[in-house]
Amino acid sequence: MSYDTIIIGGGAAAYSAAIYAARYNLKTLLIQKVFGGETLLAGVIHNWPGAGKDGIDGFDLMQKMKEQAVDTGVEIVDGVADLVSQKRHCMTVKVGDVEYVGMTLILTVGMEHRTLGLDREDDFKGNGVHSCATCDGPLYKGKKVAVVGGGDSAVKTANQLLDMGVVHVFMIVREDNLDRAEPANLDELKARSEVSYVYNNEVTAFSGDKKVAGVTLKEGFEGSKELALDAVFVEIGSLPRADLAKQLGTDFDERGQINVDPYTMATDIDGVFAAGDVTNASAGFKQIVTASAQGAVAATSAYKDTKEHADMCLQHIRSQKK
Repeated sequence: MSYDTIIIGGGAAAYSAAIYAARYNLKTLLIQKVFGGETLLAGVIHNWPGAGKDGIDGFDLMQKMKEQAVDTGVEIVDGVADLVSQKRHCMTVKVGDVEYVGMTLILTVGMEHRTLGLDREDDFKGNGVHSCATCDGPLYKGKKVAVVGGGDSAVKTANQLLDMGVVHVFMIVREDNLDRAEPANLDELKARSEVSYVYNNEVTAFSGDKKVAGVTLKEGFEGSKELALDAVFVEIGSLPRADLAKQLGTDFDERGQINVDPYTMATDIDGVFAAGDVTNASAGFKQIVTASAQGAVAATSAYKDTKEHADMCLQHIRSQKK
């Protein structure tokens, strides 16, 4: 099955690219391992333009994007995409036993959460170690938890957990402040009384049997290095999902992000574009609105590419059959 463009990913950048591509009358396929990306897990989003003072839930926003994409004619396949072959302006992608051929390819595969890298962290994953407040926060209503991290995502997670009924949050921060957070989110957290700030500190070990019962701190807090709690939410940043890009041989920056032309979202491989958190296009400002904008730009570039190289993929396919 052949397409004008194949989009790999399931978040805001992917669906924005899909909607724009379909509106350019490109035959568009979107392959997603998981629907919604980070947006799905964001909780209430207050800085999405047009959402109003009450914001919009991330799940609702992604559902609207998906409905619009389907209504515009985008085909969606759920599964893990593997690159089979790549030639100039002609990519073959396999999902299960089915192969799809695209004149252009747009990578919108996002990021994956960093871990603390501690012993037993994998064992406790889902049993007291979490990276998604939206998914797992309701499990800890009436409980005490820690949020590890010093950025905006950590502060937003803490606010979200308290809204869900967590009785106390320990903010464990390597620095001596939370100044990297968005001021409005930090002001909201500072106004709450159910928060302890464990600055200049870090987690060195987990305690517990089958579930987390506490953590060991590098430095003492209130006279002890042992801190009893029911869960730890890790918010220390993310790493780009780069497996497919590595198969393609695209260029990366020193942070492992895909290098793209910020005006076109083009990678250094003909016919391959990238958008969203996996790229270095937004100078580190990774937001839903910037990911969506990059998806739109990538789709526009893919449209121009198909017009300039309309016959190249067909020629590759014919040559393979000979």
